[in-house]
Amino acid sequence: MANKKTIGTLDSKNLVGNFLKNNKEDHFNYEEQVNYRVSSGSLEFDHHLDGGFGPGLHRFVGMNEGGKTSASLEVMKNFLKMPKSKGVYFKAEGRLSDEMIKRCGVKFVFNHEEWEEGTCFVFESNIYETVVDLMRQLVSSNDEKNKYCFVLDSVDGLIKKADNAKTFEDAVQVAGGANIAATFMKKMSIALGKRGHMAIFVSQVRADIKLDPYSKAPVRQTTATGGNALLHFANWIIEFEPRFGGDQILLNPSVKKMDPKTNPAIGHYAKVVVKKSPNEKTNTRISYPIRYGRTGGNSIWVEKEVVGTLEAWEFIKKAGAWISITEDFREVLSEGGFSLPEKVQGENKLFSLIEDDSALCQYLVAYFKKMFSGQE
Repeated sequence: MANKKTIGTLDSKNLVGNFLKNNKEDHFNYEEQVNYRVSSGSLEFDHHLDGGFGPGLHRFVGMNEGGKTSASLEVMKNFLKMPKSKGVYFKAEGRLSDEMIKRCGVKFVFNHEEWEEGTCFVFESNIYETVVDLMRQLVSSNDEKNKYCFVLDSVDGLIKKADNAKTFEDAVQVAGGANIAATFMKKMSIALGKRGHMAIFVSQVRADIKLDPYSKAPVRQTTATGGNALLHFANWIIEFEPRFGGDQILLNPSVKKMDPKTNPAIGHYAKVVVKKSPNEKTNTRISYPIRYGRTGGNSIWVEKEVVGTLEAWEFIKKAGAWISITEDFREVLSEGGFSLPEKVQGENKLFSLIEDDSALCQYLVAYFKKMFSGQE
């Protein structure tokens, strides 16, 4: 008769302790939770994200030209500022143009021998199994103790390996991919978040139905490729909305009509809707300004956000064409070793003062982030 392993009269704590030791390959209780917040690049966006994106899976979905890829690379850029960080960009479509590389500020490498800390390796494959298996191996076999940021662009571009050799009529790309995604997330979702890795899956939207029939806000529900597993396991789902003429930021905003020569568009407002969140921000609409012509990862017009925040929080007062600096704001500036005139003529003048002083702008961004988090 086989010997049975007896537990005896152990109390519940010792019973669980022994169980954890005997099954240590099946749980993550012995591993320390890795936490951080990675900025979206936008002051307003970060406010709703409680400081930024944390470890785990996030989904960026939306129509073409909504800004999904640019936003994911902005997060990648900021992620790579952390020590022991590396990125992988899964190029499943042909989106990573030379212009985008120049604009985003991420240091890409295409040769694995050049893949160092603070850089992002570009893996060019659209085979579903191959993509997720590389992610799995990097997370599971991580003797270097790196933190990885994975950007998959996009889920729509992936095809199941068996379908790759089929005719168009026989291929069943979507259903097969959904099954692979479900298996991958069941195996890796805890490891991603616990060990401090981040994955951003970019997807196109497919349908347009109402999210909440009782909501007064015109928030839409959309479906994206990848199946229900990606929906279930994602921490944040962010939908990027299409860009329209009214979203343009004109050189002279007092003149409403855009003219390519006399009043060109110098930027636009990116618009997103939070479709899933861990902090009760679901259905929240967010907009943030993009400045055209910038490179090196500075496309988000954070200086414009700072001026808007100063006005919203009444750190400045408007009287006709003049803007006055409040006493509270002067104290904030003084604490950081900065100063501004007591009065400036016009918002553009105040904007120029902040835009021309990067140290001042960074100080105010940091101050507002602390204020939003309740640390001030």
